[in-house]
Amino acid sequence: MQVVQAGGTDGVVNEFEAFFSKHYPRVRSMLEVYSGFSADIAEDATAEAMTVLLLRWESVKLPQAYVRAVALRVAFRMVKGQSAFLPERELAHASAADHLGKVETDLILGKAIESLPPKQREVATLALVDLTPMEMAEVLGCTPDQARANLAHARRTLKAAMGKGD
Repeated sequence: MQVVQAGGTDGVVNEFEAFFSKHYPRVRSMLEVYSGFSADIAEDATAEAMTVLLLRWESVKLPQAYVRAVALRVAFRMVKGQSAFLPERELAHASAADHLGKVETDLILGKAIESLPPKQREVATLALVDLTPMEMAEVLGCTPDQARANLAHARRTLKAAMGKGD
C-alpha cells in the first residue's frame, strides 16, 4: 500500500508531522479537560480534525486555530442528541494537563466558564489554549475587536464569579 503525501513533497509532510506531534495532545486535552468531552470523543474528534487539516494543509493559514475549531465542531456533532456528554469525573485530569503545558483553570473556574454566555464561553475556552484574538476571530467568524471585547467581558464575569471583582 502506498501512502499519498499531501502536496507530494517531503517538506509538507515533515511540516505536518511536526505540527501533529506538538498539537494533537493539546487539542485532545482541550476537548477533554476544558470542554468536558469524554476521552473517546476527544480522541476521535481530534483524529478527525487532524485528518481534515492534513487534506487542507497547504491552504490553511492558521492551522492551530483551524484544527481546534474543527475538533470542537466534530465533538459537538458526535454528542448531538445525547442528553449528557460531560464525564462523571473532575474536569481536571492530570495526564491531559501535562500535555497542555499550562493549566489555567480548576473545577471552580471550569464551572464558572460553563455559566458564561455562549460567545464569552467560546473566547474564554480558546484563550485557555493560547489562541490570540486574531486566531479566535478566525475560529469564531468575527473580528479581532469583537473577540477581544467578548474576552474582556468574560474575564470580568469570571472575576466577579470567583469573588475577585474590582
